[in-house]
Amino acid sequence: MSFIGHQVHQFRWNLPLIQERTALPRSRPRAAYIGWHGNGNLGDDAMFRAASQLLPGHSLATFQLPQRERYLRNFGLSGGRFFDAVILGGGTLINPLWMDFIREAIDGGAPLYTLGTGVGSCGFEQPDGIEIKGWKEMLSRFKRVGVRGPRSRQSLQEIGVQSEIIGDLALTLTQETVPERSDPPRLALNIALAEGTDYDAPENAFLQEAEAVTRDFISRGWEVVPFAMTPADVAPVTRFLKEIGRPDQTTPVLSSAEQFFALVGPCVFTMAVRLHGAILSTCVGVPPLMLGYRDKCLDFMESIGMPEWHVGLSEAQPGEITDRAQALAQIAPRLRHETLGRAKTLQKRIKAYAAESFAPSS
Repeated sequence: MSFIGHQVHQFRWNLPLIQERTALPRSRPRAAYIGWHGNGNLGDDAMFRAASQLLPGHSLATFQLPQRERYLRNFGLSGGRFFDAVILGGGTLINPLWMDFIREAIDGGAPLYTLGTGVGSCGFEQPDGIEIKGWKEMLSRFKRVGVRGPRSRQSLQEIGVQSEIIGDLALTLTQETVPERSDPPRLALNIALAEGTDYDAPENAFLQEAEAVTRDFISRGWEVVPFAMTPADVAPVTRFLKEIGRPDQTTPVLSSAEQFFALVGPCVFTMAVRLHGAILSTCVGVPPLMLGYRDKCLDFMESIGMPEWHVGLSEAQPGEITDRAQALAQIAPRLRHETLGRAKTLQKRIKAYAAESFAPSS
């Protein structure tokens, strides 16, 4: 392709973004949000919506791939000439996968903030214990570093970066009241597995115990309410339902926080593998049993003061899931208001952080 042809191709590829950025009103501050929203995962989409609520006076745009942001800077549509702030958003983004985004944001020159960001492995695609030393210099360029929980803060302290715990960004969506509990009792259920992992693989042996305790609840008159946070969850949840004798139940893929709250709110407790299945559950006062597959899960449960309801799947002892589920089922009705209160405490902290960080005079 000739030089001119390449330039024409670049312009056509970026034209929708150029038009989108040009349409943002100049009368309002503009912020770019770095995150994984828009890819069919309810947790990430809920956090982007939460950021929009925290910055109601701003025009919020998605920070694109670094090469696209560099191109947009040529038109004055990125960087400090265009954005008043760049936000490293919710999710566990302080890890190697997002470093190029931050390098571009630093080069662009706009003020940088984190907003309830987690530190470490982002999920199934990364193991725990990943290297983050390269973030020390980059985070020194941030105006403020607010993280999800104590494990995130400790990880940054170990590389010489100070931060403050403000809670997971999705807690912004915490509701005002606890919904009425269902009768008969219901258990909200989410199962997620690494892509390409067989349901019967040895590393997924925890499923057999989770199935057994769920069948026990069913035998005592409980109903199971399955849900998927992303389309990838449908297959493992469907298989789980088959194994517990509910093969005809469908698994809805939830696409909004409102759908989640309406479905899960009446349940007694939630048993979830997806982190934001547990987080959004607390937003309506439904205590979660977090089947933690990465450190980020315990990071959240410690942040909200409920680590006893976390089961680390890599080190779970036989009978641990059963014992925790049965114990939580007994006290969950009494925990509903306390759970919502804990979520509200962090909601207030996140709102205060945002108000201080993004005030018009800052």
